[in-house]
Amino acid sequence: MDRTQRGVKGIIIQAAQITLARYGFKKTTMDEIAKSTHLAKSSLYYYFRSKEKIFEAILEQEMQTLMADVSQAVMAENSPPEKLRAFFRSRLHAMQNATNFYRAIMDEYFEYYLYIEGLRKSFDAQEMKIIAGILKEGIKTGVFAIDHVKSTMVAFRAALRGIEYYYLIVEKKFKKIEEIQDLILRTLFNGSRCKY
Repeated sequence: MDRTQRGVKGIIIQAAQITLARYGFKKTTMDEIAKSTHLAKSSLYYYFRSKEKIFEAILEQEMQTLMADVSQAVMAENSPPEKLRAFFRSRLHAMQNATNFYRAIMDEYFEYYLYIEGLRKSFDAQEMKIIAGILKEGIKTGVFAIDHVKSTMVAFRAALRGIEYYYLIVEKKFKKIEEIQDLILRTLFNGSRCKY
């Protein structure tokens, strides 16, 4: 793909992102995206077969940016606890920076749950790899006492993602997510005083 084609594709993605944020996934049409790009609808179909394909391109671009920000934030820290905190903080801040677009996704998230989760699989794998690396480094340096890295990683990430979705979809309170993330991180770092 040459520079001109990449440029047109970028224009379509940017316009579609604004349109999707305004109307949501369900109400956005190829006609509306074409109108906002000032391109013929046939030009849109040259680059993207459907609005779903445009949505995939937007989500991929958002996730690549998010993962780059997260990786940079994690590498800037020295200790495993600070790396883990940086991971979740930077992930949350990236979502805050894309508030309008994520709100459009989240408003219809459950309706398109399987579709969106399917698109996120490769990025989920990247996130899991980062978390696993931090936990293993913590075990190696004696900071974390964890018997099963994979189980801990899955449980920890699932808890934090569940909190994100609840407060993004239902409450729409980013600050609350940060508070609860800190609580979960403190519990992970300090453990529980009682046995069960």
